[in-house]
Amino acid sequence: MRAMRRQHAAFRGDLFAGRVLLYTGTPAPGTQINTPPRPGLPGFYSSHWRSLDYFNLYRLIIAAILAIASLFVARDWPLGADDPFFFRIAAFAYLVSSALFLVAIRARWPSFLVQTSLHIFTDIIFVTALSSASGGVSSGLGLLLLASLASAGLVGQGRLALMYASMATIAMLGMHTLRVFSTSAEPQEYLQTALLSLSFFAVAWLAHILTRRALMLEQEAAEKARELALLSRIHALAAGDSVNGIIAFNHSGRITYCNPQASAMLGRAPGQDSPDSVRGLFDKVSQMPGRAGELEMDLPGGRVRLRFLPVEDSGHTVLLMEDVSRAEKLARQIKLASLGRLTLNIAHEIRNPLSAIGHAAQLLEEENAAGNRLTGIIRNNVQRLDSMVRDILALNRRDRLDRSNIQAAGFIHAWIQEWRQAEEMPENAVIVEMKDDAIVCFAPDHLRQILWNLTRNAWRNSRRQAGSLRFALSGRAGELALEISDDGPGISDENQAHLFEPFFTTDAEGTGLGLFIARELAEANGARLEFSGNRPGASFRLSMPRQPC
Repeated sequence: MRAMRRQHAAFRGDLFAGRVLLYTGTPAPGTQINTPPRPGLPGFYSSHWRSLDYFNLYRLIIAAILAIASLFVARDWPLGADDPFFFRIAAFAYLVSSALFLVAIRARWPSFLVQTSLHIFTDIIFVTALSSASGGVSSGLGLLLLASLASAGLVGQGRLALMYASMATIAMLGMHTLRVFSTSAEPQEYLQTALLSLSFFAVAWLAHILTRRALMLEQEAAEKARELALLSRIHALAAGDSVNGIIAFNHSGRITYCNPQASAMLGRAPGQDSPDSVRGLFDKVSQMPGRAGELEMDLPGGRVRLRFLPVEDSGHTVLLMEDVSRAEKLARQIKLASLGRLTLNIAHEIRNPLSAIGHAAQLLEEENAAGNRLTGIIRNNVQRLDSMVRDILALNRRDRLDRSNIQAAGFIHAWIQEWRQAEEMPENAVIVEMKDDAIVCFAPDHLRQILWNLTRNAWRNSRRQAGSLRFALSGRAGELALEISDDGPGISDENQAHLFEPFFTTDAEGTGLGLFIARELAEANGARLEFSGNRPGASFRLSMPRQPC
């Protein structure tokens, strides 16, 4: 009885779902109660066996009731009225067979279809025997087969359900015919037997049709649920990866959704309570007519542009938060890109006239010795403009990468020697500290241009004595850092914010493009160039990824 109570408790959860799943031998999509089939039993899941177990529980309860009733059978009772002893034997045999089926179901042997057929045949045999001992069809015990055939319709495949109904019909007609020949039944009761047989077919077929329709609806619902779950994951991924902040409020002001970008703008860590700024946002939404519109305000994460979008028929409002500084930065980048293309075109156009002017100045100097001073001024300015044009044209080579594996320490040492000889610098003017000898992936021409720009600026602003320049190469987590510093006066605070802007220079003879070009070339190679402070002279750091090509 304990086992029966446990089974009954489990029965309340998923009897219908389990029986429905038995229909096709494969689980309905999205159903959570199924587990993978056991080895050697392809196509049948634990839910199939669980449903068969519930069906056998019903049979066990009916058999137990009949067996107990058989102990109190009297001649004037309808149960066992014709043969009480045979009725008692059949009832207890029915109970024992149901108990044996419990063991077979637990052992999963024989196969599922064989056990299902054995259950139905056992019901047909014992219910027919109990009906025969109780007065035949008129006893009403044949109606017990309706539940068995309904279960057959749930687990069978149409033809099997009709076969079970046919077997039940043959059994009832055969039992009634034997009773007619033994003169214990009237031939007029054939009509009642025929109606009962028709009900067998009707119940089996209707159960089969309803089960198939239920399966179709369940599969459609599961397909829709999968589609909705997929859309939900796509929307969550898109919202989580969006550059804008997204917040959803309900009608009472409680946040129902907040992506990481919105949390950062609000200064709110994930999982924390909403700050006062969130309540202020909701108050602004509530005061806006129609709860829709756009405004700008300052938040802990910076100035943002807010757009309020009401969700119809839900009482919710979606708030889109756009980082104004990011939009301005993007607009500035687009403007700089357009300006860069324009500047390159201008550089190409003025290079030829510059060459002609320089050549004319040279001829004029040869013809007129007295004009050396004027021609010198022309030549110097032509050289300065030509240097600016070369720098501008260098930007055009930013994306022309020909990267290769470079041993950083050896490359920098060799370049310093070449540069010292070209600039006729004293040997002790440069201090070199190489604490790491990693390999980096960099375009050699770009690295030379960066080193030349940084070193030229450092030497120009240094004291130009022993140890004025310092090169320090050190390793960091995942990257290699090269610091180039001088012993000059350093860079003032007001100029530090404009160091990498194009055409910004403090040197009357400079073009203002050296640092700008150096940073652009560094970013093209996946590196990072930044001003690292005054120590006491200016110090610049070039951080390169520590990995080969």
